[in-house]
Amino acid sequence: MASPEIIGAYARIFDRAGLSWTISTKAYEATNVGVQIGSAPLAKKLVRRVVDEAERLGVKYVVSPECGHAYGAIRWAGPNLLGRSFGFEVIHIIELLDRLRAEGKLPVGDKDGRRMTLHDPCQIVRRGGLLKEPRNLLEGACSNFVEMKGAGIANLCCGGGGGVSANPRAEELMIAAFGEKLKQIDEIGGIEAVVVPCANCRGVFEDGLFEHDRDEDLEVISLGQLVADRLAGDAPPKPSE
Repeated sequence: MASPEIIGAYARIFDRAGLSWTISTKAYEATNVGVQIGSAPLAKKLVRRVVDEAERLGVKYVVSPECGHAYGAIRWAGPNLLGRSFGFEVIHIIELLDRLRAEGKLPVGDKDGRRMTLHDPCQIVRRGGLLKEPRNLLEGACSNFVEMKGAGIANLCCGGGGGVSANPRAEELMIAAFGEKLKQIDEIGGIEAVVVPCANCRGVFEDGLFEHDRDEDLEVISLGQLVADRLAGDAPPKPSE
């Protein structure tokens, strides 16, 4: 909802890769508030909604988007909540993009020349284990990718993890914690854009940069958007886009 343009980016990627895909009108939301608030019955209900629709459609894969907790909710907690395995594979969009890259289905045109770094979302990297995949994609799409100190499993949280970003009473703490994240980025020097492959983290970055008067200095971009923008044969987006 915060970044609807990502659907267009995924559509371009899937079309280029020749995939057959759909978004169900009955189970299109990845967020699981049951997991967020610690309610197993609600978490089970929301997982079942996705699983039932996926199995009705007969899909081979359910793709989790650039979201942290949604991935764990359906891939790791989901089978335990329902007490059975699924008739499909749950795959994170980053995993899927890296598979398509390895299969040669995402030809890269001109690489993005900006000096970029990568934020490692807690739920996707430390908990989800997707460490190499985003880096494979960045190396292919960016010619000046630089790691920050503590990259990978030791990367600092954006400040909004654990539901903090959804709690207005914790906003002051979140912005202060983001200041530590910003220091980690500034230590590299000369960073023009940071790739943030988690919608929640991306929102925190945008709010945090605004509060620290840095929103004009650093662009925040999703990994899927970066990959889509660098596809061979596609015109690079204008800065205003």
